[in-house]
Amino acid sequence: MHIYQGVGQMDSVIESSVVTIGNFDGVHLGHQQLIETVTREAQHYGVPAVVYTFHPHPVKVLFPERQTQRMFDLRDQQERFAAGGIDCVIIENFTREFAQVSAQDFLQNFVMKNLNPKTLVVGHDFNFGANRTGNISFLEGFCAQHGIRLIVIPPFQLNGQVVSSTRIREALQAGEIEKAAQLLGRRYYLRGNVEKGFQRGRTIGVPTANVHPDVEFVPRKGVYFTYTRINGHNHPSITNIGVNPTFQEDGKPGPVKIESHIFDMDAQLYGVEVEVELLHFLRDEMKFSGIDTLKQQISADMTAARKYFDEQKNS
Repeated sequence: MHIYQGVGQMDSVIESSVVTIGNFDGVHLGHQQLIETVTREAQHYGVPAVVYTFHPHPVKVLFPERQTQRMFDLRDQQERFAAGGIDCVIIENFTREFAQVSAQDFLQNFVMKNLNPKTLVVGHDFNFGANRTGNISFLEGFCAQHGIRLIVIPPFQLNGQVVSSTRIREALQAGEIEKAAQLLGRRYYLRGNVEKGFQRGRTIGVPTANVHPDVEFVPRKGVYFTYTRINGHNHPSITNIGVNPTFQEDGKPGPVKIESHIFDMDAQLYGVEVEVELLHFLRDEMKFSGIDTLKQQISADMTAARKYFDEQKNS
């Protein structure tokens, strides 16, 4: 799969293609419908399947007060595209200047000029161009004028509700991990390198891997049953996502940390990339009166986690 940082980086013009345009935050079940349609159309015509997307997220640039953050790192998005059979990904740098490009100019000078699409595949709520004037009605007229087949994918529903990135973020921030996994079509995870922390866990007999993810989004702070994936292998674990309020001496919240205790494993993982896959939310992060009460709670959490994994094994 070829990845270009904007059409300006492309080696040459693509003579013919099938294209989808969007943000694809999370590449959830709805997005997967678009990807499947694009690859099927591309195979029919014998041309490349192309995804045209944007970074940073347009909402983050235009409406920073909404604090929209991507759920996964960009690498995950590219991995999902590749797994879905996409041949080429254009990642356009989204700026306030780029946001002023009209819908007509974007299609003419960015898409048509470089990708020559035979088919354009978009979601039902797709809008683009300055002031979001490039809606489905506009696309219908443009595509008819240029002999492009337009496929509009209807909203994907699960249990009677439309699947969207917003709904998935809300589920994750509410600790509804199983629901988020249903909407995504896969479990939510955080990926990053293991870094050296304060080693407080080790001093109280519960060593943890401190993971620094390359993503701004943070699910609900608290304790989770997790799998920690190392070199492709899943290891049962229990993970705290939060700011360690028990150890805040000045009362000011520190940076959010992801600390995973991997059961029956005591290996040095510094510098190793791991993925922490969230399975179930146990409880919110708490501030304890001292180390002893913290240790008691950790012991109870670990007992609950082991019971959870035993039940999973036997189910």
